[in-house]
Amino acid sequence: MLRSLTLLSLFTYLATLAVTQTAYGESFSVLRWFSLFALAGFGGLNWVVGGQRSLRLNSVNICVLIYLVLWGLTVINGEYPLFSSYRWFAHAMIVVSALIFLPQVLRMTDASKVLLALKLIVAVILLVSYLKPASATKFDDPELYRGILGNPNALGHMAAVGCLLFLHGFLTQKGTRWGQLQAAMAGLAGVLLLQSGARSSGVAFLGGFLFLYVFYKAYLSRYLMLAVVAASAAFAVVPDLPENVSHFVFKKATNTESTTLERLTLSRHAVWERNWKGFEERPLLGWGFGMDSDSNLSNWNGEWKAVGWTGRDTVNDIMYVLESGGVVGLFAYVFVLGLIFKAWIPGALRPMLRVRLRGPQGGHLASVYEVQKAFYCLTVLLMVMFEFDNTALSAGNFFSALFWASMGLSLGLYAMLMSSLRRPAPIPSALQSHIAVLPAE
Repeated sequence: MLRSLTLLSLFTYLATLAVTQTAYGESFSVLRWFSLFALAGFGGLNWVVGGQRSLRLNSVNICVLIYLVLWGLTVINGEYPLFSSYRWFAHAMIVVSALIFLPQVLRMTDASKVLLALKLIVAVILLVSYLKPASATKFDDPELYRGILGNPNALGHMAAVGCLLFLHGFLTQKGTRWGQLQAAMAGLAGVLLLQSGARSSGVAFLGGFLFLYVFYKAYLSRYLMLAVVAASAAFAVVPDLPENVSHFVFKKATNTESTTLERLTLSRHAVWERNWKGFEERPLLGWGFGMDSDSNLSNWNGEWKAVGWTGRDTVNDIMYVLESGGVVGLFAYVFVLGLIFKAWIPGALRPMLRVRLRGPQGGHLASVYEVQKAFYCLTVLLMVMFEFDNTALSAGNFFSALFWASMGLSLGLYAMLMSSLRRPAPIPSALQSHIAVLPAE
């Protein structure tokens, strides 16, 4: 019962967060916090009374503890300790729920269901964005498309996530109608990604796609060749296509006398400079978790939200972490990101795993293995994205919560696969009768 409630709370939390990213989601803002408390509560109860300690994730638990303690030091030393403690507590709930509680809840049969639920959330957002976009406001750039999301970057991020997930679904369900439907959704997500003009989303997708290519090189190689041929033909047929591509890449940086790097980062320079100056003022412990040097809480009355109080948008998590937590915060951030390497299945173990996939439980294990690949690629995509836009440190943000949930699911499914390798291989039924008549030594 607790296991089901934990998974339901995870779905509700991600769904409400996704809705709050849209132009119609303000009324769901409170529900996302109830969902987070439910996820942490049910997950914690299951962890305490469920008796499930089968997954060997003790090192993960220690890493999470170190991570939270180090960030806690920045809270105590922060400019506004009470505000930072609120943000730290909310962040701690999602990190602990995702990396400690969630892996203990999972069963083999849950893996594909969780992935399907996530695809449903993303598909609804993308379809509604395409079929019935929100009305444009005076603040919107007419050249960029935002669908029903709050801004074009948010649509680009959602499209990048959808493109990767549905492409993975197509590769694992080839030859079926479900696979064809996912191919169509991947195409729609790709179109919306281009229309959003979100370069950070494009780079993030390429980061996730690189790992997807490693996993499915045999399938993807032919499609990549077709894509190269199609792109070459498009450049030949459409004369102004190179100009459109340049406009997408460089946006409003039209000064051709500047270097390519300067044109690419023009929109980020001012924020990075402020991040660095804030870090120089407080290099050891920063301004406190979730804070920056421009934060102004003079009129803050204890609201459980960060919008309106933090000084500026986050466009690079490394720089943001340096300002917010100083050297200590940066160490904590890089330290916990290293957990993703724990979910990587070494090449030496893959032949053993393939043998198990042909065994009696091969069907369930194969499903777990494919889902683990999907969440691993998604974790990489989001990790790359946070170095160009958004942040992993906000519990009230869909992409941040999705990042930690994806990492936790990757770790949990990895532990599940490794546990299957540690068990003795079952004897095929065809050999059992022969073994039964062998003389004892």
